[in-house]
Amino acid sequence: MRSQSPSICVLTNRTSHAVILQQPLYLPYAVILLHTELVKDLAVKLETRQVWAWEMLSNGNEIKRINENAYQVKSQSGNSSYLVVREGMDWTCECPDFTHRQLACKHIYAVYFSLNFREHVTSKNLALEITSPDQEQCSNCGSAHIQKWGWKYRKDGIKVQRFKCMSCSHRWNAKTEGFEHMRANPHAITVALDLYFKGVSLRKIVDHLNQFEQVKVSHVAVLKWIQKYIEVMRDYVDAMKPELSRVFHADETKVNIRGQWVWLWHLMDGDTRFLLANHVSKSRNVSDARDAFREAKEIAKVEPRVLLTDGLGSYSHAAQREFPDAVHVAGVGLQGRLNNNRMERYHSTFKGERVRPARGIKTTDTVILDGQRIYYNHLREHQALGKTPAQAAGLDLHLKGNKWESLIKKASRPR
Repeated sequence: MRSQSPSICVLTNRTSHAVILQQPLYLPYAVILLHTELVKDLAVKLETRQVWAWEMLSNGNEIKRINENAYQVKSQSGNSSYLVVREGMDWTCECPDFTHRQLACKHIYAVYFSLNFREHVTSKNLALEITSPDQEQCSNCGSAHIQKWGWKYRKDGIKVQRFKCMSCSHRWNAKTEGFEHMRANPHAITVALDLYFKGVSLRKIVDHLNQFEQVKVSHVAVLKWIQKYIEVMRDYVDAMKPELSRVFHADETKVNIRGQWVWLWHLMDGDTRFLLANHVSKSRNVSDARDAFREAKEIAKVEPRVLLTDGLGSYSHAAQREFPDAVHVAGVGLQGRLNNNRMERYHSTFKGERVRPARGIKTTDTVILDGQRIYYNHLREHQALGKTPAQAAGLDLHLKGNKWESLIKKASRPR
């Protein structure tokens, strides 16, 4: 005789009768005890063996997975262990309680609870909640007498706080600031952004979202997310004025765009490593260099005192027109007290994290170049500085936790 899948007795505060759930325990009404804050409205009545199972889990009793259907469970005393095996919907255990009584024992319950609770947390993304009201006043009557009014559960597992105006009874859902009208949850979108700028290809990001976020999208959708939010963040960060050393380094390198080799120009502030320009051109003439310098001036909001470049002739003519008051030091290489090592190091970083995984850049006006600049300046800690270039330049945005989400929310607020 075998024990069938355990059931649980749940007594809700709103009813006076008990309900026996034969379904798996990851249903919303059965996430219990280990995270009681998730079910403050529930009172749970358990059998004695179920209580013992929860005590075993809360005390850290080890459950060792042998394979997907076999688990080794330490006894409550810790002096021995028992083999728990699952065959379809049936469970067996080597312990004396199951052997003599043929009932689900505490070891079976411990495995069952552990597996289903973990599945529930993973599939439902329980850490994600939308709780902030989108406004301080009711949009219908203007009253400030607003109260929380339950939750809305989205299909992707996110809990959305609902609000009610106590003056006119108007109700609404809290909005995810910066992510309004997006079908995917903010966590999945920002994970995609982070992976992309760390060098992961679009199709691998799609696979990651499917496996670990339970979000099924195409690589085209992920690319649209990236393009959408780069534009939002770019308008926000480019309006700020960084505090720079005004010693600019400039250099150019070749990149592949749809099978054609073009030139990518970079300008960077020396002390802060703040990246000022990512400019693409098909040639290296004076007009191309001037375009790169103008882009750097727009970001820096100031002209350099010193400009360090290699010996390319276009730099001298462009510097005379765009940076007439700067001291231009040409012919700088990788050796000596004055060198362009910072730019060469950034070229290596850019090609390793973005160009090679994407097999080249797709268009000359791609927002991906702006995204790489935002990621490098504001989100990626510089190893030599111990902080981001933006922080070194006095632009500390106080991004905490999920930095992508925090920056998008700041960028989405009215200015």
